[in-house]
Amino acid sequence: MAGAGTGRTGAAGLVAVLAVVAVSGWFLHDRFGGRSQSRATITEACKGLVDPGALMRFAGGRKVGAEPPGDRVCLLSREVTFEGEERMDAFFSLWVVPSGDAEPGGRTFEFTARSVTVTATCAAPARSTGATALRVTAGTEFEAATRGEPGALPGLAREAALRAAARAGCETVLPPAPKL
Repeated sequence: MAGAGTGRTGAAGLVAVLAVVAVSGWFLHDRFGGRSQSRATITEACKGLVDPGALMRFAGGRKVGAEPPGDRVCLLSREVTFEGEERMDAFFSLWVVPSGDAEPGGRTFEFTARSVTVTATCAAPARSTGATALRVTAGTEFEAATRGEPGALPGLAREAALRAAARAGCETVLPPAPKL
């Protein structure tokens, strides 16, 4: 009789262990699989111009999706909860505009309430476009440019400017991003 009871306890224990493994797997996929999907979405939508990890921190670690960009390089949305319902709201945009009339010694970082523009002046005209500068604007759609870690939005704009300049063949040097 002792063996029969042990078999039931063993089967119940096995079912409990399998249930824990299944729930843990679901949680890990949701927690990390969703993050890896968001990172892939960021990389693809923004054409590799921003660091997905930095942008995920800026998004507050929430799920990120892409919206039709319009005249921008990318427009990203993040999952938010509003009145008990989850939805995707636009929160980040990126523009890259080549310029042929760069002002030597002009301001590198320009700020508005919801955006940071970085001007990357080329040492010589860019090989691909002949541009003498690239103006890269990182914006937050519904929040202040100062949200998140100090310097987060300026840092994203600076990194995007450096990556866009490298792709265009524009040799440039930018100062560190200011901490807002």
